[in-house]
Parts: sequence; structure tokens; C-alpha cells
Amino acid sequence: MQRIIMHIDLDQFYAAVEENRKPELKDKPVAICVYSGRTEDSGAISTSNYTARKLGIRAGIPISHAKNLAEKSGQEVIFLPVDMDYYRDISERIMEILENHADILEQASIDEAYLDVTEKTKGSYNAAENMASKIKEEIREKENLTCSIGIAPNKLVAKIASDYNKPDGLTIIMPDEVEKFLSSLPLRKLHGIGPKTIEALESIEISTVAGLAECDVQKLIPLFGGNKARLLVDKARGIDYSSVEEKVSKQISRILTLKNDTNNIDDLIPVIGYLAGELKKKLEKKKASFKTISIITIDTALDMQTKGRTLENATNSTSTIREVSTMLTKEILEGSGKKFRRFGLRVSSLDYGTKKEQKSLMEFK
Repeated sequence: MQRIIMHIDLDQFYAAVEENRKPELKDKPVAICVYSGRTEDSGAISTSNYTARKLGIRAGIPISHAKNLAEKSGQEVIFLPVDMDYYRDISERIMEILENHADILEQASIDEAYLDVTEKTKGSYNAAENMASKIKEEIREKENLTCSIGIAPNKLVAKIASDYNKPDGLTIIMPDEVEKFLSSLPLRKLHGIGPKTIEALESIEISTVAGLAECDVQKLIPLFGGNKARLLVDKARGIDYSSVEEKVSKQISRILTLKNDTNNIDDLIPVIGYLAGELKKKLEKKKASFKTISIITIDTALDMQTKGRTLENATNSTSTIREVSTMLTKEILEGSGKKFRRFGLRVSSLDYGTKKEQKSLMEFK
């Protein structure tokens, strides 16, 4: 049976998520920033939407430089701080969608994943195409987000394919189409080949993927050494035997926006109960227990605060999540009169061994 691998890449994920929760941002240039805190504009751009990218505002550039580009463009660019807890929560929900379709799911980052779908599609690329269309539709319906999907015989080509027709693309590369597909691409499109490697290749007059694919490995060894030389030629030929491997989660979280801003524990107890139930479902699915429980609060000024406790023994008890989370929430409320806008729970220090259903609150470390 021929192997079939998908690579799913969520389009402009952070920016798209922000546009969903702030519809007034739609059609405006949006940049998500990681602030260093040294000055008002110190830090770097984490990502940007496609409108901002047209202005040259891209991931990795300094925020100060991005603001200069915005000023020169004459357009209003929206600069927002990164909100990782919120993004992770949405990412986890999307990964659950993908997991339901995959034989094996490997989450590569917060906004991309590899799926081995060989068994579920019975090696049929037509079945894989239908599955990909269903995945795209489900993500759009449930999260109002788009993704680009590449389908190919291996991870390397699938990832390149997912980037081929963004946004909202679906690119299928059959086994007998790999060589032709790759040969038409510039070297920078090969995953894992950066500017320095391209510069070294161009120094020996190799400027295309096709040229690299045809190159004698011995010619590359003086520049890159034997292992990397062979790897580069394999990449250009679309050769990749690496398997899709599930990664063990280190934590599970769930965060939501409250219907009304509040600092009343009575308003928050039902929310804690709901979130504890959601975490329990995820723990059961992963067959995991936890030792650390944390609450995540974001107030009306958008300031975030977290508070956690570590248990003596691992558990997967819903009642323990509720009890500890309620206690932690009361502690935060006692020290602050601020109202919460968003509220979440996190369990971490996950244990994939024997789980004990802990019925009452244990001693803390």
C-alpha cells in the first residue's frame, strides 16, 4: 500500500484568530508582536496577515522597523501583543479535529501538523483528497479559519505542497509527479535550506532544485560534509523516509471568554465546572493524568495572571481540578478587585502511566 501523508498549515493563524474575535480588524493590516519590554517598540513581529505582508511587515523583523514601514505606507496597521494561551486553546481544538481523521498525528507547531492517512484512505489519493476537503470544511465551520493542505508520499513533499497554493489551498502530489513538481521550484522552497546554504550552492553554479537533484554528491562534500551533502540531494529528489510520529503533550489547557466581565466567585464556579469537564475529556482521550493545576485569568485591561499548585500524586480526577481551581481563583480574587474578561484552566506535568482517580484534594508539594 502506498504511503499517503498530509501536511496541514493554518493560514496566518495568529492574525486570523485575532480577526475572528475582533471583526473590525478584517481587511486591515494586522501584525502580532512579541514585546521584549525594554521600550514601547522593542521586540519582534511574530506573524502578520497577508495584507500586512504586502507592506513588507513579516515575521522576525523588529517592531520598530515594522512601524516605520507602516508609517511610510500611509496605511493604518494594527499592532497587537501575542496571546499564546488563547492561540493554544484554539490550536488544541483544531488538532482534535485532525486527530479524528488521522492514523497518526504529529503536531509540528501550534499551527501545523502532519497526518499519516495511509490506512484510513487505503492508499487512495482520491480518498485522501476527499478527506482533506472535509478537514478544511470542518475547520472553517467550527473555527472560522482556513488552512492549506499538501498531500504527498512523504513529509518533505507534503510540507512543500501545503505552501504551494496558499491561502486555503489543496495541493496533491502523486508519487510519479514528485520529480517534476520539485524541479520547477526555486531552492528556497526546499524545507530546511536557508540563505547560507543557497549561497554556497550558487557558488558552484547550482541555482535550481533540478540542478541540485542532478548534482553528484561528491561535488557537495567539500562544502557541506558527507551527511548534509547526501541530505541535500535527497531533498531535491523528494526522498524522505521519516515517519509521522505522535508527540507527547506536556500540558492541556482550555480558556474561554466570559459572557460578562466578573470578579464574583459565584459566577466563576460554573465556568470552572465546565472547563474541568472539558479537560477531563482530553485527559481520557490521551490516557493521561496530571500533577499540576493552574488557572489563567485575563482582566479587562488584558493583563494576564496565572496561579498553580502541584499535587503530591498524579490524578485524572475532575473533582480535584474543580477544588484546586476554585481555591486558586479565590486566592487571586482576594488580592485583586479586577474583573476577569477571560478565564482558563491548565493541567500539566502529565503522566502517561498508571492513573488514579483522586476523589478529594491531596496535599500539595
